[in-house]
Amino acid sequence: MVSVVTQRGRLILTRRELSWGCTPPIIQPLGQGCHYIEVLNTVICVSCKHNTRGQHCQLCKLGYHRNASAELDDENVCIECNCNPFGSVSDRCNGTGFCICKEGTTGPKCQECLPGYLWDDGCKSRVCDNELQRCQNGGVCVNNVRCNCPAAYTGLQCEKRRCESELGGCGGPDSGQAPLTTPSSPRLLLLLLLGSALLREASCWPTVL
Repeated sequence: MVSVVTQRGRLILTRRELSWGCTPPIIQPLGQGCHYIEVLNTVICVSCKHNTRGQHCQLCKLGYHRNASAELDDENVCIECNCNPFGSVSDRCNGTGFCICKEGTTGPKCQECLPGYLWDDGCKSRVCDNELQRCQNGGVCVNNVRCNCPAAYTGLQCEKRRCESELGGCGGPDSGQAPLTTPSSPRLLLLLLLGSALLREASCWPTVL
């Protein structure tokens, strides 16, 4: 017989009833002892060892996965996931040790890049290569992952004029580019008169057959 003391007195549990329990050396070697929860009428393990957790110390801690080749009392029963901090979504993995990878990343620990991506504290999409994907408007390709654009241009490949996103557009006073100007009224009148005179003169020229 095994006794578990509760607040109301003594609850007697048989060895068979604790066959799923954790009190060493009866059944589960991963726990340091049992604790009876009267409200739930159940016994749980306390102070699980070797990076285990759960009611019966039957699960691995978050960030660890089960070592299928190790016995329950082996100190290596749960192995750390070791997910790459730059390539993985979190430090957790599945039951076989595979981590959840970010976009463009692959491998058991999310430590490799898919084709079209380059490693730069994580996998980043290839932006330029000075061959097929060139930076525009005088931009310089940096490590194949970004274009270093001249001051007047922006965009992934320096394809946009920076003034397009500024107040007033590319003709505004703060755009750094000269605004389009229209001829003044006297100049416009002079141009119209000259054009009219040229048309009249052309109409008087003899027709060449």
